[in-house]
This record gives sequence, C-alpha cells and structure tokens, in this order.
Amino acid sequence: MSNTKQGASTKIKIRTKDVIAIHWFNAFFWLVLVISGFGIISGDFVRLVPTAWSSFMQNLVGGNANLALLHGIGGMVWAAVIAIYALLNARRVVLPFLKNVLVLTPMAALRDMWSMTVTLAHLFGLMKNTPVPPQGRYNGAQRLLGTMIIGCSLLIAMSGMYLFWGPKLLSFASNPLYGELFRWALVAHQAAVVLVLIGLVAHIYFAVVEERESLETMKSGYAEIAFIQHHNPLWYEELKRDGKV
Repeated sequence: MSNTKQGASTKIKIRTKDVIAIHWFNAFFWLVLVISGFGIISGDFVRLVPTAWSSFMQNLVGGNANLALLHGIGGMVWAAVIAIYALLNARRVVLPFLKNVLVLTPMAALRDMWSMTVTLAHLFGLMKNTPVPPQGRYNGAQRLLGTMIIGCSLLIAMSGMYLFWGPKLLSFASNPLYGELFRWALVAHQAAVVLVLIGLVAHIYFAVVEERESLETMKSGYAEIAFIQHHNPLWYEELKRDGKV
C-alpha cells in the first residue's frame, strides 16, 4: 500500500489491480448467473420472475435443459476462478480480508448491528445525537453483509454442484434420499441467492448514492485519506501507526 506522489498526497492506494479485477469478475458472473437462474425456474409455486422471462431465456438457448446446462457450467467457472484466486492469494489478500470482515462472535455481531442501526437511522434523520461508533476498515453493515455473502456463496456453490452433478452421477430411482437431498439443495440454493440479492441492493445503493467514494476505490484502487479518516477512524489510526499515511 503506497501513497500517491503528487505533492502533498491526498490519496492512498488501498486495492491492487488483481483485487479490483476479481471483484468485477464476481459481479459480472453474479449478474449472468442470476439472469440465467431465474430463467430456469418456470413452475408457478417457486417462480420468482414473470413467466415471460423464463420463456424468453429458455427459447433463447433452445430449451430449459440447455439453459440449466449453461447455468451450471457458468456456476462452476465462477466457483473455480474464485477458489483458485483464493488459494493463490490466501496470505496476501484472503486472510487479511477475512480477518477484517468476518463476524464470528455474538458480541461482534451486536456491535456491528448497533453500528448499522445508527448509520441507517441517520439516513432517515433519526438518532441525530447518537454518533456512529468508530469503524475499522469495514463498517458494521459491511461486516455483517460480507459475512452473510461469504456464507451464502459457499452454500450456493455446494448446493449448485449437487444440483448439477447429482442427477448425472447418482441413481435417484434406486435411493429416494438422493431426490430428497436434491429438493433441499434447490431450496437452499434459491434462499441463499435471494439473501445475497437483498444484501446487494443495499451494497449498490451505498456505493452509488451515499458513498460514491467507495465505488471509486473499486475502480482506481485509491481512496481519499480524508474519507478514510472521517468514515473509518480506527483504520486511519492503524495506517498512521504503520506509517502509511
């Protein structure tokens, strides 16, 4: 991590090009997989989008079987690339990220929920006299969202693998347990996707509307030092101790 060299530096580099690239790779594949996944679902009981969308997507690729095949292949490409990147960059990127973002204890969850509550209340003009607790690199809402997305992503990947390979490798007719697991895997897969989508609505809103500086850091890799000092004072103090600002 290094400062810009334009006179008195006002920005600091907080993300490398590979981190930015894997973020946008993830975003692109999520978009493609959600679009195709909603197209696969055509039953009235579990349909999440208008029937016209399912018909359009299925007709576009020559039927629901082809759409499911493409969706499955896309999901495996997404999971494989993320897994390989995580393995190759575990110490430099992944472990520090998990250390900062994962909420692992009840007390941490309560602190982050309080921080998120105050932040959201301020958006609606409420609790004006209650300050947001000092934040580290990720604020309470980001930590809770990040923990949820990581957990749901693992569930999506594992359930998706069973949904894709189970019918191909296992004899469902000989063992009813396989079919039962398939149905539960489908429920888990859909539920995890919906949870992530709900979280992403808030994530995109804050990045595009409330804190556009955050979106800029995911494009350039640089953040304003003043922005960090104001929104993430604990992280700012850490950067000062390390001589990075």
